[in-house]
Amino acid sequence: MLAVGVTVGATSAWYSIQRSHGIGAINIGVWTAWPYSGANQADPYTLARITSDSTLPLGAAEGLAFEATRDDDGAFLKLECNYILEGNTPKAKLWSLTPYRQDGKSIQTEKDNNLISYHTNSTRLLRYADGTFQIALGPIPSPGNWLATRGNGVYRLVLRLYDTPIASNTGIADPIMPKIINIGCPQ
Repeated sequence: MLAVGVTVGATSAWYSIQRSHGIGAINIGVWTAWPYSGANQADPYTLARITSDSTLPLGAAEGLAFEATRDDDGAFLKLECNYILEGNTPKAKLWSLTPYRQDGKSIQTEKDNNLISYHTNSTRLLRYADGTFQIALGPIPSPGNWLATRGNGVYRLVLRLYDTPIASNTGIADPIMPKIINIGCPQ
């Protein structure tokens, strides 16, 4: 009976940490943010999630970090696949986009040179005339905006919005996040 209780308890705790959106989470499509993760009001599940994936949360006055682990079709993001991130981001003075392995470590290794970009930000982006953008993500270089991934396995994208009013959204206008479209995986 004790073994069953420990197993069920450990499994439910793991599931709550990995799958919970936390109290007060902001969900926009496949993107999720925890606005209170860097504040004293963070709920225990959000704190446990931050601890388990080794992320450093932004403070409430700094901005908001959105995370995506799936594409718009609901499939997990895989390092070996090619994706297009397209659309726009909510209003922010600056934003950055970085892929991370599931364990929270960077995709970039010490052996990599500075010619390959494993992160980007809003100041380095080519945009269309209407302000939207398109970023290719994957191991195969692409013209225009390209963000490299390498290796195999599941990963997550983190979009950090600095100095953004989205956390205090009144619901008058729904924020729009970029879409993540899978354009192919090796067979």
